[in-house]
Amino acid sequence: MSHQQMPVKIDDVMERILDIFEETDGYATTGYLVDEADSTRPTVTKRLDRLYAADYIEYVHEPTAFWQLKKDPRSP
Repeated sequence: MSHQQMPVKIDDVMERILDIFEETDGYATTGYLVDEADSTRPTVTKRLDRLYAADYIEYVHEPTAFWQLKKDPRSP
């Protein structure tokens, strides 16, 4: 049985976060995402939590909140 990733709601903030990951070869810190998405830390963190729970991103280095995009949920 294959593992399917759960769907993630793609709103404007999520779209921008995913675009930033795309622009940085799939790597970014939470702080960088907050700055570049021009959003608040709680809003960006909520989107990252959703991506993490759905297994689309993973921590590369937890102390610096450095993330890696494993798979773009917008991709088929």
